[in-house]
Amino acid sequence: MANDVERYLDVHPFRPWDQDKWDERSAIIDTAFHGTDVYFTPLVGNSMVMPVGVGWDDYWHVGAELVPSHVNHEPIGRYQRMMGPIYVDTRKRKVRARYRYGAKWQMDEMDAMISRYGNDTPTFITRVLDAQLADQVVGIHEKCARDAILDYALFKFMGHDGNAWTLGTYDFSTISASSSYTFDITLLEEVALRMSYRVEDTLHKWGNYAQPVPGSNFRGAVLVMVTTGVFWELWNSEAQEWMIDLRQLQDGRILNGGNVVQYRNMVIQDTGHALVLWNAGNISKQVAVTSPILWGDGATDPDSGAVDNVWYTGQSPASTTHYIQCSAFGASDFAAGDFVSIHTAQTSEYGITGGLDPLHGKTMRAEVYSVDAGNNRLTLRKPVTEEYREAFEYTNLNGAAATGQAYALITKAQHIHPTIVMGAREPVQWVHRRHADSSIIQYNRPEDTVADFPSIERVTANWFGEMNRWNLDIYEVFFSAGAFANRGGKSY
Repeated sequence: MANDVERYLDVHPFRPWDQDKWDERSAIIDTAFHGTDVYFTPLVGNSMVMPVGVGWDDYWHVGAELVPSHVNHEPIGRYQRMMGPIYVDTRKRKVRARYRYGAKWQMDEMDAMISRYGNDTPTFITRVLDAQLADQVVGIHEKCARDAILDYALFKFMGHDGNAWTLGTYDFSTISASSSYTFDITLLEEVALRMSYRVEDTLHKWGNYAQPVPGSNFRGAVLVMVTTGVFWELWNSEAQEWMIDLRQLQDGRILNGGNVVQYRNMVIQDTGHALVLWNAGNISKQVAVTSPILWGDGATDPDSGAVDNVWYTGQSPASTTHYIQCSAFGASDFAAGDFVSIHTAQTSEYGITGGLDPLHGKTMRAEVYSVDAGNNRLTLRKPVTEEYREAFEYTNLNGAAATGQAYALITKAQHIHPTIVMGAREPVQWVHRRHADSSIIQYNRPEDTVADFPSIERVTANWFGEMNRWNLDIYEVFFSAGAFANRGGKSY
């Protein structure tokens, strides 16, 4: 089990730092990558660095291997003196590193958040990185890793009946909000059967029932990642009689966090809610946001009331709007406790006309605190921390072009619960690019030298890289309904 822990956990995109400049800031982010809420980054490969001279959009060919020759066991002629040679061929993969990522913390030196830290520069940098920048770096890579694993999956199935994903026939629109569409744990046996055939293409060996992925203890090392909603269903269904609580086995864990059980010697990990595709299924209500959303908008005015009579949330300047202004909706369309999504991207890629793109960077989950249907306003439990300033044309649910514009859309729909079955690490490969100073991640603390009265404190980080398809045969993804219960009864 110790080897499995290292195999799945002790890996993250900036591990090659040990060959570069290692300082306190690097150590802070390294520690953050081992936090209890890091699940997806350890699954991807991260050892590749793009060589100097490869263009932004150019491919780098790697992973070359032989295609072994066919074994022809026909007898040759008794008096044959010549024959053809054995023929072998090659194949290789290609990867790119086209994207740049960055994060920044900025405040005036007299802001309360800064003055609390004191005037000592090292302390300031440490606090900022520890509390904000490290979380941003890790959060960006967690989302990139999760999105790549889901988006690149070749083998996708419906979690309730095992039908293969087919857009227009078996997709998110197929999943209904009932317990009949939750994940069927017995489908894991089909995964083992498929992998036993499929891995020959990747590993050049056939698997078998006991060891579908040769070279690893599949039955002891395969990782089944589920959401809390799916995990709840497994524990509260007849399937629980087949599972063993790993605490009886000295609490061996594959990933951080815990909450793991075994089914026929395969580890099932509760990844919490980070895996849920919020509001990605069948839509019950979608409205347009008719006024820009700025930082800090959306929550109750702390000068006029407290959330739950406890939390005085956000700020109260005159420029803050303490609600989200929407297009028309009915009194029963939204309710306190609803998890809705604020988004700008729409897609039919998952079978939902006018649906949100759950993997888009500006798709943000929010919880409704109160509803004012008379004025078409929603108030959220927390302020919005992403700005939606730019108006755009959106698509109605019937596919027709809208007559107006929106600054964002708010969608209330069924949540989709993926289940990821991972037979081995590195289905996806993260490829770095180095900065000119040879560092993989670059820190900056720009001085405020332009203004007459410099006062701005900034800490930034930026890095280059991209998630690439790698060993797609070694994992599968199922999509299903899952239990949801927030401030009311259980639903799907």
